[in-house]
Amino acid sequence: MTATVPLLAVRDLHAGYDRVGVLEGVSLEVPEGGFVALVGSNGAGKSTLLRAISGLVSSTAGQIVFAGQAIDNAAPARIVERGLLHVAEGRRLFRAQSVLDNLQLGLWGARLPKAEAAARFDRVFTLFPVLHERQSARAGILSGGQQQMLAVAQALMHAPRLLMLDEPSLGLAPAVIDQVLDAVVQLRRDGCAILLVEQMVERALQIADTAYVLQNGRVIGHGAAADLRGSDLLRQAYLGAGAKGLAPTLPSTSTSTRTTA
Repeated sequence: MTATVPLLAVRDLHAGYDRVGVLEGVSLEVPEGGFVALVGSNGAGKSTLLRAISGLVSSTAGQIVFAGQAIDNAAPARIVERGLLHVAEGRRLFRAQSVLDNLQLGLWGARLPKAEAAARFDRVFTLFPVLHERQSARAGILSGGQQQMLAVAQALMHAPRLLMLDEPSLGLAPAVIDQVLDAVVQLRRDGCAILLVEQMVERALQIADTAYVLQNGRVIGHGAAADLRGSDLLRQAYLGAGAKGLAPTLPSTSTSTRTTA
């Protein structure tokens, strides 16, 4: 039987900032159309890993292969062209521009026929109807939840094969979190692979197929997401090496002290 080649393969990756190492030999795979969650406490290196994959942080050793091609230390624009999109934490939008302008910027460089471009607008407006209703509004006056939807929609305009999401629920009200994460699940059903960093660990493990647990820049375990829920391995990642057997106190709702709709 021929082994299935993963869409994304990270092998023994080392990366960091200036002379400060953050990732120490991280390996991870995302299959075509798969849904992988990356969990771990603050400072574990989750965001750095996504930034290294998308070319925003340089790696010092190891390899990143996407769709059969090495992309470690490739230019971010080239990585986007290959179908790997990264929605960073913080809803990084053009806030003075309209919703429609932000979506059009998501098509930058795509050179699509008008019919295909229209189909992509239809797709994001179907997924996020509120963006259709508010397409003339400036992005900066949208609610936090609407801005997060717009950030995801902007990435979707490029029709990614793999979408990486960094803390999409951060700062949002619970009802809005459900809307955003339900949309992510629908994207996966539509065939888009997902790599999700999420502070709501229980929710992430409910919707992902596979999860990797990161601690101090290293993967300390991975497996089926359902099997990791409530595990000693997960408690160790959040509570320390002496946490075996302790009652779980993992984040299951937004840990932000300020929530927005």
